[in-house]
Amino acid sequence: MPTAGGILSIISGALGFITIAFFLAFGSIFGAAIARDVLSSLGFWQTGLPLTIIGIIAIPLLCVNIVAIVGGIYAIQRRGWGMALAGAICSVFPSQILGVLAVVFIAISRREFE
Repeated sequence: MPTAGGILSIISGALGFITIAFFLAFGSIFGAAIARDVLSSLGFWQTGLPLTIIGIIAIPLLCVNIVAIVGGIYAIQRRGWGMALAGAICSVFPSQILGVLAVVFIAISRREFE
């Protein structure tokens, strides 16, 4: 059970990284142009503002995905049940189905951890 929960947590975290990579790539390309047109018509255009907003959104999401992957590794190794559970909970954000399954598997198998 912890191995399955850990693998699901790692897969969810990896999917989150892929999603953020697309978000950063397309957001910086298309979002800057759209925001420049919209914000300049309102008189609020500043250089770098759209990229700052994208970064503010992406950095916490990256941290959540890192915790999901590290927690999945802890679950596979069957050590640190709290960290494994925290990783499983964080894996709910990138992928709800995989994350909920990871939480259930890790919560049920608490006795198998050191």
